[in-house]
Amino acid sequence: MSAEAECLPAPAAGVTDAGGRRAEIDTSAPFESVREAVDRFGGGAAWSAGLVKRMFAPSSKRHDNPEDIEELTSVEQQTAQIENELAIKERETLDVLKELESTKRIITELKLKIHKETTETSQVVKPDETDQVSVAETEEQQPQNVNVDVDMECTEESPKQSTGSVSVELEKAKESLNRTTSDLAAVRAAVELLHNGITKEQTLLERAREKLSANTSLISSLEEELDETAQKLETLKDLQQRRKDPADIFIEIKKMTSEVQQLRSMANDSKSEAMVLAAEIEQAKASISTAEIRCIAAKKMEEAARAAEALALAEIKALLSSENSSEGNSATDGVTLSTEEYFNLLSKAREADEISRKKEEDAMLRVETANSSESESVKRLEDARIEVEECKKALKEALKRVEAANHGKLAVEEILHRWKSESGHRKRSIGGSPKFKNTAHHRKDSHTMDVVSNDSDGSFKPTLSIGQILSMKLMGPDEYDKSVWDDKTSEAPNVSLGQILNRSGVLCREDGDGAARKRISGKRKKFALHGLSVLLAKQSKTKKKRESF
Repeated sequence: MSAEAECLPAPAAGVTDAGGRRAEIDTSAPFESVREAVDRFGGGAAWSAGLVKRMFAPSSKRHDNPEDIEELTSVEQQTAQIENELAIKERETLDVLKELESTKRIITELKLKIHKETTETSQVVKPDETDQVSVAETEEQQPQNVNVDVDMECTEESPKQSTGSVSVELEKAKESLNRTTSDLAAVRAAVELLHNGITKEQTLLERAREKLSANTSLISSLEEELDETAQKLETLKDLQQRRKDPADIFIEIKKMTSEVQQLRSMANDSKSEAMVLAAEIEQAKASISTAEIRCIAAKKMEEAARAAEALALAEIKALLSSENSSEGNSATDGVTLSTEEYFNLLSKAREADEISRKKEEDAMLRVETANSSESESVKRLEDARIEVEECKKALKEALKRVEAANHGKLAVEEILHRWKSESGHRKRSIGGSPKFKNTAHHRKDSHTMDVVSNDSDGSFKPTLSIGQILSMKLMGPDEYDKSVWDDKTSEAPNVSLGQILNRSGVLCREDGDGAARKRISGKRKKFALHGLSVLLAKQSKTKKKRESF
């Protein structure tokens, strides 16, 4: 080995042939690192630490702005570049693996060469022939890593030196293998890192897309809110313009008061219709009661006719029995009837029976007509109740509108009062425009302007209920107690339709004459039959009452 160190440089081993020439074998490592291998085979990629920082940067620093969108596009471009670089790196790793396989083949060939040389040294072959064979084999098997240099100085070396150089080459090849394996591991780690970075970038892209979708939804919602606020601003501007023009408010108040008056007139009409229907119902009840009385009278007359017929038959039987007895007993005296008298009595009894039946049928027909009229009147009453309820609802809505209009009017008056006080013309406003003052002394008593009356302090009284309005209409302003009204304004009484109809019935009874009072009075007199004469007298009385009605 000392001779080898003297004759040859460190990275190469020299072998002399018979002609005195020296061959140099390059046994240095083919690649010190993966970068050298990539650069040697013409591949390379620009790698920056800033790109890695951007790849693994947290997503909290990103803002939802157009700058973020630009960054996303740049990141997408960078990911595409990284994918291309990955493909290039994979190709380079394949080339490196191919080179590793070629180096392994070279190592196996070198091992075979060593084995052959050991066999040749054992057989003690001539040194010149062995040198020529070894040089020829090395030139054929390693055309890229072997450099041939002819040197005529070292011509007397032994074959042991060639075996030492081969062992050195083997050690160097092993070192290069270890380096290439370590470089391959580093390349694989870098590839895995790149894969992880790509997956992270994909997740970041997905998150950014989700954020973009959320931002678009937020933008749409914000646009809707902007539209709503613009509409609200327009409505507020319209309201301010209306407040600036008090004439429009007064016109609206007048319209509302006219609507309230129309609804009140409709309520009065429906109330009058209800009163008429109640009177019709009472008339129907009276006609039903008279029809029932007539039916009872007809039944009594029928019973009387049957009794008269029975009496006549009994008399006839008595006469017949007396005739038979007179024939049997000539000594006894008896009453005799002729056949004509007998037939006359029978015809009279039959006529009385027919008359009673006809009267009974007439009474039943009258009862049926009275029942039908009563059902019709009940239907009309129900319709009237429905109309009254609708009128109540309309009145409530109108009163609410009037209250809102009065509130708006008061607000306008306050605004005008403030404006006049600020401008310094307070005295002129007090003397010239009493309509826009808030006190109750200078306000005009107009039904068109104020439906709900104000106190002396300017505060609103509670609104009138429908029951109170109807009671005022029914009882009149003189009979209605104002003190009770003032005390009970907070608690609106609930007046039912039955109470209203009862009040209307009371008014009808007070306005009618004595005959009507007798007709509407509740109690019925008991009917007693003392005979046909009493029945006829009562029938004549009822006829006279009908004619009077």
